Amino acid sequence: MSSSTTTPPTGQNAFWSVEEHLDDILEAVRPLEPIELQLLDAQGCVLVEDVTVPVSLPPFDNSSMDGYAVRVADVAGASEEFPAVLTVVGDVAAGAGAQPTVGPGQAARIMTGAPLPPG
Repeated sequence: MSSSTTTPPTGQNAFWSVEEHLDDILEAVRPLEPIELQLLDAQGCVLVEDVTVPVSLPPFDNSSMDGYAVRVADVAGASEEFPAVLTVVGDVAAGAGAQPTVGPGQAARIMTGAPLPPG
């Protein structure tokens, strides 16, 4: 990397604008050339191109952790002082099976990877 620097303005114009700083930085840095690495050696690297897939996987909205599936309208504004009290109407497990519908004032226990219930 080169160590070229630009002398900052002095006197009345001692402060640089954001644009001047940006121009100075962009003049000093250059993009790195792409390299190919094995997947296990690529940790911490940035991809040259986006990775895309032709279909969404999984093909449904799912839970990223164990918890409760609730309706946003039922818990909006809830706090420790003003809790939302909901009736648990069932469980949603990952895999095939019947799903409870979560209606107003209701919640369902949901496991990681399970499809989000309707409601």
